[in-house]
Amino acid sequence: MSFTFKLQPLLKHRTLLENQARQALAEALAEEAALQQVIEEHCQARQALQQEFEDKKALGMDWAELLIYDRSLKRRAARLRELQAQARELQAQSEQRRACLTEASRDKTLMENLRTRMEDEHRQEMLRREMVHLDEVALQLGKNRL
Repeated sequence: MSFTFKLQPLLKHRTLLENQARQALAEALAEEAALQQVIEEHCQARQALQQEFEDKKALGMDWAELLIYDRSLKRRAARLRELQAQARELQAQSEQRRACLTEASRDKTLMENLRTRMEDEHRQEMLRREMVHLDEVALQLGKNRL
């Protein structure tokens, strides 16, 4: 008699949930990496603008130009703060998805361990039954010889 794991549909579902959680985490980490690249680009552009401003200020500039650079630097700084806040949100989301993946993996592992334990118990029961059957056959053969 072969072993059938009656909870196989549940194990399959838990495996599916784990795969979905893994995919969600991968997507969150990709978004986080892309946003980090955008932040780096904004930082470099802001630093370049700041350097240009410092160079022109050293050579002398009028008030209108000074105000334009100042406003531009403030806008870039504000945008950088927005991006950094967004990055913190994405990091929190990634951590949440990592926790979901951990839980899904744990649930799947528990089901796999249950299946393994039940398979072992089934195998032991089959061995026990076979031994009982062999003992009965041996007794019958012993009785027939006498």
